[in-house]
Amino acid sequence: MVEAYREISSHFRKELAELHEEGASINYCYQCATCSGICPVFRYNPKYNPRKLIEGMLTGRKEEMVKDPNIWLCTVCHNCTEVCPQGVRVSELLTVLRNLATKAGNFPDHLKAEVKVLVETGLVNAPSKATISRRAKMGLPELKTADPAEIKALLEHLGFIELMAKGEKKEEKKEESSGGGQQ
Repeated sequence: MVEAYREISSHFRKELAELHEEGASINYCYQCATCSGICPVFRYNPKYNPRKLIEGMLTGRKEEMVKDPNIWLCTVCHNCTEVCPQGVRVSELLTVLRNLATKAGNFPDHLKAEVKVLVETGLVNAPSKATISRRAKMGLPELKTADPAEIKALLEHLGFIELMAKGEKKEEKKEESSGGGQQ
């Protein structure tokens, strides 16, 4: 199937360069796909293709990119960045893209749940009572956690808590307008 014609814009590339000190590195990408070849996620899930994501950024498809759920599949292992022959900061650019997606209210629900648990417990995956009990029976040390109050203070300082609240309000409005919130 032939892809429909798309207008190419350099505005998004300029925005990326302004948002990250190494964002201008995207201009050196010539789509060799070395990043995809080394990517452990792409190896098992072809829906996540770093070369395609960079292509989207290069051609200015910002609106499409910030809504793409695949941007959240990156493990941030930085293999792509390490092997790029052009020095494109692939993983950093994906982080900028994720930040833009979050600001646009496109933060995945599963990550929201992890943030909530992190703020409450100091761990992303809080151990169950059974896990704690098994660890004690095995003589393993008690799990140490970061102070949840410090984590919350840090996230508030960074504006993340406010950003999450905005996203939730946006979703509530969407549900109300679609009639999903009515019984």
